Amino acid sequence: MNEAEKNISERNLMLRHGGIIRIKIDWDCNLDRNIKLCKPEYSFARLDVPFHEKPFSRGFNFRYASHWKRNKKHFRTLTKAFGLRLVIAVSGKAGKFNFIKLTLNTGSLVGLFGLATFVCDIVLLHLSKNSSTYRNFVFEIVHLRTRATSSVKVSKKFVQKHADKYPNFNSNIEAELSCETLDNSPRSSRKTVTMGAVTFMNPIQSAC
Repeated sequence: MNEAEKNISERNLMLRHGGIIRIKIDWDCNLDRNIKLCKPEYSFARLDVPFHEKPFSRGFNFRYASHWKRNKKHFRTLTKAFGLRLVIAVSGKAGKFNFIKLTLNTGSLVGLFGLATFVCDIVLLHLSKNSSTYRNFVFEIVHLRTRATSSVKVSKKFVQKHADKYPNFNSNIEAELSCETLDNSPRSSRKTVTMGAVTFMNPIQSAC
């Protein structure tokens, strides 16, 4: 009563007119520890409307009838009883460590966020004994100085040997195109390219 209702006058009215009290029992246990440490927690609360708010139905009461027969006459006694109604609610949870469930949940989480590839790369690049071999397959090392000095610029001039007009654009045409270097540059050997079925809309000379 003291836990459910703090007001003394309300408690006295509850004892006279009745009331509804909820008792909640909550279990929260860790099964990895000693079972003696698993103890419930009790909480109390009042469910009916307080009397100072002047409710339509005050407190808690119920009616029951008693029937009997005397001298071939039927009698009935209707009794209105006031009292305290206790509503008990029990809830709880318990758990124990399981390595298999931990592994499954961790794998699902890694796969869900796409971290599997990232974790594998970290392990193979930094924790594996053959990390250098894996790094050579994954990465390509390019030296900027070597790359800059290895290229040689050679100016070329595009020469179109066959500049005839093609009356039928959808016909099969074989054209020989060659690239020759300029007079002031080292002369390179000619290259002949044979083209198959092509369509020329507006043949334009260009330099390569």
